[in-house]
This record gives sequence, structure tokens and C-alpha cells, in this order.
Amino acid sequence: MKKSWCELTGMVALLGASSLNVFAQTPPGAIPLGPMMAYPEIEVGLKRDDNIALQPSATRQSDTIYTLKPTVRVEAKQGANLFDFAYRGEYFRYDKQTTDNVENHELAANGNMTFDARNNLKLRLQYMDRFDPRGSLVSVTTPTPNEYHQSMVTGLYTYGAEDAQGKLEFQGGYTSKTYVSNLSSTANLDQNKTDVGGVFLWRVQPKTYATFTLKQSDYHYTTANTNLIDSKDRFFLVGARWDATAATSGRMSFGRQTKSFESGASHSFSGTSWEGGVNWKPVSYSSVDFTTNRNTADSTGLGDFSITQNNQAVWTHAWTSNISSALTAGQATNRFAYSTVGVSGAERDDKTTTLGLRVNYAIQRWLKAGADWTNTERRSNAVIDAGYKRNVLMFFVAATL
Repeated sequence: MKKSWCELTGMVALLGASSLNVFAQTPPGAIPLGPMMAYPEIEVGLKRDDNIALQPSATRQSDTIYTLKPTVRVEAKQGANLFDFAYRGEYFRYDKQTTDNVENHELAANGNMTFDARNNLKLRLQYMDRFDPRGSLVSVTTPTPNEYHQSMVTGLYTYGAEDAQGKLEFQGGYTSKTYVSNLSSTANLDQNKTDVGGVFLWRVQPKTYATFTLKQSDYHYTTANTNLIDSKDRFFLVGARWDATAATSGRMSFGRQTKSFESGASHSFSGTSWEGGVNWKPVSYSSVDFTTNRNTADSTGLGDFSITQNNQAVWTHAWTSNISSALTAGQATNRFAYSTVGVSGAERDDKTTTLGLRVNYAIQRWLKAGADWTNTERRSNAVIDAGYKRNVLMFFVAATL
């Protein structure tokens, strides 16, 4: 492990030295590849996690983790059209619990095509080879992290000029997720998901649109004899998008969600749903982002489904030209419908709070260092203790060209 850590440090130094040779010839951070530009980055970190498997206090394990995160993005422009391809890797090496060592890989390609003033199309292709950490899947306990492969294609077509009175958006996507490890516990989670929907926008102010959204998600489980049932989620939402002032922008929609199952053995759902976010930027060097949503999530074996609500606020501030920070606070609630595993036979109800702070120091234009601390606590009414506390402290160095 020490040898690997020295190699990682050497990679950062090599990348930094290379930047001195190309900086004068290319745009900052870029490598020319014919008509394209490549933007590489690498981050090396040292992390201390006091609860690596998200367990109650009596059984939690702590460990030191070495991390390597290489990223490269290749960008090409053709008139008003923009295309990019990116790879992101995450390599985690545990000092003691080596069976938790994982390597995450993600490939993504994006196309933003403008055909004329009224017609725009955005496409995204993505492939991931990733791991769920131990303890992250409710009701699924495994001795090692759970590896899965996921492929996804999404599209967004927009009709309407920038200043048009009305606009239309049509969106669609397809996701296929397959687990490839710990199959005795995870095989029944394999699923295909299809998304379709549309938004009608009507301008009510120069920079404010009323929005009317209809969308549907179809879940299909691909493993034979799985105890999970195919279902459909439908959303009917009304809201607004705005950029009313130089300091505030956002979007918010409220309405109704229904969930129906193909088999009558599971219960249906109809209830309030919302989604949105607001950005407030009182000054150029400080901003606050707030996001919120409420919807259902499919079961992983506990209850018929869960009703989830997420709220998060992030304050980003540049203290000087070299020092910046990001303070994060969030809360998530999960009610597992018809689970009857809570106290006195009640439905299980979890509440998770998160607090985090990240500080960045720009040593040079191409080199930065920093620290990241995250505290997570989950409280649950489950008969078997499902709550946990977790603190993660990480120090990192990141370099670009």
C-alpha cells in the first residue's frame, strides 16, 4: 500500500510538471487533440471513515482509505453545437478492511445540438461500473460491496425560441441496471426503467414561466422469481421557472404522484409530490443553493415502496482569490410503506441528517489542496437498530494542466 501511495503522489507531481510545458501553447487546463480539446484532472486523497459499513455504534468499523480520482473530458465544438466525452474513475484502497477495496468507472457522452432558434436537442449516453458500499442498501446485508453495471440514455428536445411566449419540452430515457456480485442478495434488484414526459412553459413575466409537467416512469424487474413487482409512477405537476433578478433564479413544481403495480398483491399510492431548487447569489463571490423533492422510491425488499423527502442547502463562498468553502446541510426522510417493522408494528420510518464542510486552497492555477468533513446520522423506529452515526474526514490534492 505504501508503494501505491508513493506512485499516486508521483502522478500528481508529473501532471503538474507537464502543465509547465503546455501552458504557454494551449488554453488553460487543455490539451489540443486536432479539432478537440482534452481537459484532464487527477485527485489524490487520504480519508478517515469511522463507520465504513453504516452500522450501529456497537458494531461499527473504522478505517483509513487512500483514494485516487482521475478524470478526463474531451470537448468539441461545431458552430452552435457542443459535444463532449468524459471518463471518471474512483479507486479506493482500505488500510485494514481490504475486502472493501473498489474501483468505480464512469463513461459519459453528451451532445447539445441547436438546429435553429426554435429547436434544440440534448442527448446523453452513460455507462457505469460501480459498487454500492456495504450497508447502503436497505434490507440487503452483504459481506462485500455490491458491484453493478448500469447503462443509460436520455434526451431532451426543446421547441420554442428564447423569448417565445410558449415553449415545449419533451424528455425521455432508458436505464438498465444489473448487479454482478453477491447475487444471492442482489440479483432480484436488477431492473430496467423507462422515462417519458413533457413540460409546457408559458411566459407570465419577462423572465418567469409557468410550467405544466406530465411524466411517467416504468419499472421492470428482470430476474425470474423476484419478490419485487413491476410498477408505474405518474406525475402531474404545476409550477414556475424564473430568473427574475440578478440575485435569484430557480424552478419549483407541486402536484400529484400516483404509483400502481402490475400485481394486485402490492398497494397503490396517490399523494403529494414536488421538486425544485432555488439559487440565491447576493454577491458575485457567494451563493446559496436549496433543493427539495418528494416522491416514491421502489423497494429493495423492505415494504412495497418508500415515500422519500429530501431537502438540502449548500452555501458556497470565496473568502479570497485562493480560498473558498462549501457548507452543506441536508435532511432526508424515508417511510417504508406497508413494511410493519417499526415499533409496535408501525411502518418503518428513517430520518437522515447530513452536515458537511469543504475547504479549497488554490496553490497555483493548476494545483489545489483542501479538506472535506462530513457528518451523517440516521435515526429509525425499526425494531432492530437501523440507526447509525458516521464521520468522514478527508484531505486531498488535485491537479489539472
